[in-house]
Amino acid sequence: MPLVKCLLVPPIVRPEALCQAAVSLPPSAYVLKMSARHDPQRSPTVIGSLRDGNTMVTVYFGTNRNLSPNAEGIDFGDRFSETDLGDLRFGQAEVIDGTLDSSRIQLLPDTKAEGSMKLFQDLQQTMRSQSLDSILLIHGFNVTFKGALEGAANFKTRLAALSDNQYTPNVFVFSWPSNGELFDYKDDRHDAQASGYAFARGLKKLTEFLRDPSSGEPCQQRVNLVAHSMGNYVLRHALQETQKLSGNRILPRLFDNIILTAADEDNDAFEHDYKFARLPELGKQVTVYFNTEDQALTVSDVTKGNPDRLGQSGPRYPRQLPYKVAVVDVSDLVSILREHSYHVTNDQVVRDVIAVLQGQSPDNLTARRYIEHANKFKLSR
Repeated sequence: MPLVKCLLVPPIVRPEALCQAAVSLPPSAYVLKMSARHDPQRSPTVIGSLRDGNTMVTVYFGTNRNLSPNAEGIDFGDRFSETDLGDLRFGQAEVIDGTLDSSRIQLLPDTKAEGSMKLFQDLQQTMRSQSLDSILLIHGFNVTFKGALEGAANFKTRLAALSDNQYTPNVFVFSWPSNGELFDYKDDRHDAQASGYAFARGLKKLTEFLRDPSSGEPCQQRVNLVAHSMGNYVLRHALQETQKLSGNRILPRLFDNIILTAADEDNDAFEHDYKFARLPELGKQVTVYFNTEDQALTVSDVTKGNPDRLGQSGPRYPRQLPYKVAVVDVSDLVSILREHSYHVTNDQVVRDVIAVLQGQSPDNLTARRYIEHANKFKLSR
């Protein structure tokens, strides 16, 4: 089904439909992560443990990187798939004590039936049987394939630790061909833009799956999206590819919560259709986290000639934002050494992120203070 046709059917696609009709099939995917909804009557889901006492985190993935196997097993490189820009491969990996070995990467067959559909079906089964949300993660620049999966595992571990193991999502990461080198910023930005097409293809696959009439009753779990740093630039161009195919029609609501953290994106992004103006159509709620002392974004702003960054100053005109968009200033909390990955490293920010992912209303979070003239929430010590 072409995406243009897919997006013409009812505009609101309930993300909870992903966990309808559970089917027992193997996993793999290209979007983000999963997380358990707090239920005091349910035994908490914990990070897996091995007989030797080590911890294991399963991470699902989708990638448009080039396949680069080595003597140890599967790996992906820092270039695009040799097939085409939109080629996606799906699989899963086991991260042991924060480290990923190539032998622990399992790649699904390169077919729709045994690739993306099996992944979505596996996520569907897990969401239903374990009462888990699903989170799609897009990493930033200067990240290798293994680094992306290890980062996703670390994020899941942090969510679990700061929720007393009550929020333990399965994680799915979209890994685009970031070069994994500090001085490859311009190359990464170009690759991020080009990766928008592959991400849009992933959204197309998800949309088709959610609209499958064979799905059963919803299981009421959430599907969330988290984009970090230059991952927001990937998201912008995926949104544009989706808009091209849908024309001026309303985009499908695929996600419950969309989080933009340390966004390497222009601060006028919500003012323009060719940036993020239509992003709120894809979710129930959009949350923008920013830090005025984010030195990584200062480099993007000053030395790379980019406009003021969304992740450093927040939206340019905050009082003109759509009602779905909430802005959170974390500048008072973040140290210099952790200023760009605070959604993982700072305990108070992580707890706020957990509340957002669990669907709590922006104005009901007591740790926040609302600054009316700036139309933003502020987290402080």
